[in-house]
Amino acid sequence: MKDLRSLLIDCRIELRKQARDFQKSELCERLDLAIQAQSSANATAALAVAASEAGPPATPGKTQTVSQVALAWQTAARDLKFSEPAIYTRMGEKVMRLLEAKTLVDPATEILQLEARLAELQAQLESRHQAQQALAMEHEALLGAVAKAVPKLKDGGGDRLAVALARVAWLRAEADKASTGAPAASTRRAPEPQDTVPTPELLGAVAAGAATLTKEQREWCVGEAMVLTGFQYTPVELLEKGDAHVARLIVDARKG
Repeated sequence: MKDLRSLLIDCRIELRKQARDFQKSELCERLDLAIQAQSSANATAALAVAASEAGPPATPGKTQTVSQVALAWQTAARDLKFSEPAIYTRMGEKVMRLLEAKTLVDPATEILQLEARLAELQAQLESRHQAQQALAMEHEALLGAVAKAVPKLKDGGGDRLAVALARVAWLRAEADKASTGAPAASTRRAPEPQDTVPTPELLGAVAAGAATLTKEQREWCVGEAMVLTGFQYTPVELLEKGDAHVARLIVDARKG
């Protein structure tokens, strides 16, 4: 729950938003006085707490803590703003000379600036979120279109992007065959031939987890993987790793 001083400051901020010359009105002056009175009360309470935490009252010649001195000066300066405006103005000019600044930002104005910056950052975050959602929708639409074009290659719960790339590779191979006078794709089988030696398209699909090998193809792939890897694995080890791993070994070795 906010204290009374914070509530008064919020009220002054909102009134400044609504009224252009609110700072010149009597209500603004009354709010400033109320805020100052509340600040003095809070400062007094804070000094009492600091004194109690510091131990027994300071003896003559004993120095106060830095926070106590700073809080006392802050309270005294706020009192001067209403009791001695001229002195407060001269002190403000001295502070600006020490800070090498021409003007000091009013706390209320600074809060308004921070609120505007926060709104700007929130708008940027929302814009990026919408852009990410649009990209995700495009990604799903592309994967769906590729899956619809090559329905015979199943996802199988594996890497959807790898499966999509395997489908694109199969479509490209079919297009190349069609351009060279090979039978049309509608009269050809999906990349799951019963031949002993699997095609590159079938190997890519198996590596992506979208297809499986026959017994004859698996035996051939195990022997091929043993040769390409320099006999680092035994047939039993390769069979335990699965079709996808063996196919990936062959595909990577051929690429290399």
